[in-house]
Amino acid sequence: MREIYPGCLREALSPNLEFVVEPLPHANSVALGVWLSVGSREDPVGKEGLAHFTEHMVFKGTERYTATDIARVIDSLGGQINAATSEEYTVYHSTVLAEGLEMALRILAELVTSPRFALGDIERERGVALEEIREAEDSPDDVAMRLLEEALWSRDHPLGRPVLGRKETVAAISKEDLWKFFKRYYRGGHKTVVICGRVDPQRARTLTAELFNMTTVEEVHVMRRSPRSAGTLRVETWPIQQVHIALGFPTLQAGAPERMALEVLHTVLGGGMSSRLFQRVREERGLVYTITSFVRYYTDTGYLGIYAATEPKRTEEILAIISEEIRDLIHNGPSEEELTRAKRRVRGLFLLGLETPRGRMGRLGWLSALGLPLLSPSQVLQELEAVTGEEIQRLAAEYLVPERASIAMVGPRTTELERLGREFVEVSEVA
Repeated sequence: MREIYPGCLREALSPNLEFVVEPLPHANSVALGVWLSVGSREDPVGKEGLAHFTEHMVFKGTERYTATDIARVIDSLGGQINAATSEEYTVYHSTVLAEGLEMALRILAELVTSPRFALGDIERERGVALEEIREAEDSPDDVAMRLLEEALWSRDHPLGRPVLGRKETVAAISKEDLWKFFKRYYRGGHKTVVICGRVDPQRARTLTAELFNMTTVEEVHVMRRSPRSAGTLRVETWPIQQVHIALGFPTLQAGAPERMALEVLHTVLGGGMSSRLFQRVREERGLVYTITSFVRYYTDTGYLGIYAATEPKRTEEILAIISEEIRDLIHNGPSEEELTRAKRRVRGLFLLGLETPRGRMGRLGWLSALGLPLLSPSQVLQELEAVTGEEIQRLAAEYLVPERASIAMVGPRTTELERLGREFVEVSEVA
């Protein structure tokens, strides 16, 4: 094993299996994650939701354990087990007391190497997946976010399609689809086992090599088509009391050297209670309960988003304030006080995330799944400290411009929302 920074070790166990371990002697628990570099971007056309449905199905039973067995074993360890599917990765993870490491790792290995995909389980779990879709479709904020990503990347690109899929595409997934996807991306795709907490590195490495299928298979290199974005407006009418606004500006990919500066930019703009948008829109004017900014990163693109929910008659005023604050950042940049405060907030959130084994496992796994360098915490903090106001201003001028933006709104009075959307962004398409 090679030390990539003090206390963190890494080794390639096979062409498509990596092992990363970070011992934390002060911890009583251990967090384990199996990170696969496959997500909804690999869903076949017409079978959208397949990556997510595969994640559901592996929990229905393996060659050695039923779904009930898995639940009982993890509960008996006083631990947790779960999974998540994103656009570019799938993760299976568990947190248990240190003495439960071997059993938890055994179960995670079973999930990603030996699922059953029994026909009866498929039909039952299909109902669960469809209910998850219905739940998202009944939530106006979820709908606004789905429409924003559709507006940013288009319906013709995987990033513009919902990770959950649609009811008709999930209904079309067959047992053969599941096995084909599993064999290609789980067995042949890249995966990383990450273990953080009270753990002996050599023992964990030996267990990983023993439990995971090390049979040589042809490595699958995921080929992804980069999206193109143009200003697009999406509006959906709902009989609700609020308008849910989601605004997005295409920005940087996950590996961009300016990513830390973008984190600071979004924090100044809308990330936190002291941010410009929170203070002006909520605290000073009382126009919303919720307004925030956020960033999303992918291997080849990303975006800075802004979300707010408000009474319909206040939509125009909120959009005007957002526009004013963006223009001010472009022309004047952040003040020294804003820059210092935002950097301290980013630093604090980062360090708090390192307090738990699960937080450390999540950071290392995400970086590994996206093929990014595993920087040490001190390196990350050095990059953060180096961010300047001039860099923030340059990024704002380069990316936060109307011709690059897309906007989605969900609420009453469609015609009025379309007018406001057209006034805010330079729209090339309305749908």
